[in-house]
Amino acid sequence: MPPSQEAQAALDSTINGWFKNFAGTSALDVARDLSLDHSLVMQLFEELVSAGHGSINADVTLCQLSFDPENISAGFKQEQVVTHIFFSSKQALRNAFYASSLPQERLPEYTTRLYLGANQIGLAYFAEEVLARYLDHPELYDINDSLAGGDVSALSSKPDDRYLYVRYGKCRLKSGSIVVTAIFKDLSAMGPSEQRYWHSFEIDLPEIDRSDSHFQNFLARTYEGDFVDFEDPITRVIDAIGQVNSSLEPDSLFAKSKNIHLRLPVEQTYKSHCDAASELYKMVGPDNLSQSTLKGLLTEHFGIAPDDMKHPKSGRPLSTLQLLAILEQNLNARTVLTKLLRPLGALRVAADHKVLEAETEARSYSREFAQMCNELAESLEELAQLLKELRR
Repeated sequence: MPPSQEAQAALDSTINGWFKNFAGTSALDVARDLSLDHSLVMQLFEELVSAGHGSINADVTLCQLSFDPENISAGFKQEQVVTHIFFSSKQALRNAFYASSLPQERLPEYTTRLYLGANQIGLAYFAEEVLARYLDHPELYDINDSLAGGDVSALSSKPDDRYLYVRYGKCRLKSGSIVVTAIFKDLSAMGPSEQRYWHSFEIDLPEIDRSDSHFQNFLARTYEGDFVDFEDPITRVIDAIGQVNSSLEPDSLFAKSKNIHLRLPVEQTYKSHCDAASELYKMVGPDNLSQSTLKGLLTEHFGIAPDDMKHPKSGRPLSTLQLLAILEQNLNARTVLTKLLRPLGALRVAADHKVLEAETEARSYSREFAQMCNELAESLEELAQLLKELRR
């Protein structure tokens, strides 16, 4: 049943309001717009809801401010008013959108969806690979990535879109794979080319594992404003390396304490997993360890002679990892870093010297890699504490 003339005018007013700010419209605003009585507009809203043209949040208490320019000293007056907030149906918005000139503007995907009724804080879901574009180019993008999500922004004017900022979350599906999610407000704020890029990775109605604690943390921070820490295993490794070096000041065990190419693997392939492991190995493996520092610790604190740091048969100097193993043995380390480095080193060899098949699997390499990082960080944290006690 078509609405009455007054109800149609009220509906048109709410649609115009939605097209301006993508939010519901109060009966107060429509009453002011159409010069109608507020109580009448509330009745018109109820009529529109009964006819299926929208929904309302009924009897909402708002604080209405007024100011009398002829009585400045009185300041603002506050008056509480009970009103309805109306949300036009998606069908009504669609009809109005395509009856207007907006389609001729060729608006980008997520901007168009807001016009058609998408909730500004609603979520869209994407394959995890959508992040690869940004993680692969740390010179162009600043990305704070974690197991629960993060944010991306452009560092320069080199990307096609000079403005880019989007917050995203991560959630595990029932299949075990990970998807990325972002709110429509951030997606619609992107430039056209970025919106097209994200849309190419979009997933329809994924089956989310509601027990995923990382996704719950993202929801708590995004929608409830909770101060929730996102688990960031890579930062934990970097911080642990810093702790080890701090325990040996003015000396250091690790030559470098950061690697802009170290990231979680978002492409769900074994090759991506191996490539990420290769970058991690550069940070915690023998190429980044100081042999002189290891030898100094073994000599100064454990009385190991230079000849004892050679192979008994060949007489060749022990490798860096062999020296590290001796140090950990003498420190009585509970978590042994050298044991954790072996499987990581094997992945690095696979990345650098093998031809790997780029087959996708229904698994989350990012979560597996994160577990590896956390185990390494735990070992490094223990090593830092043992070295700190040794140097006292």
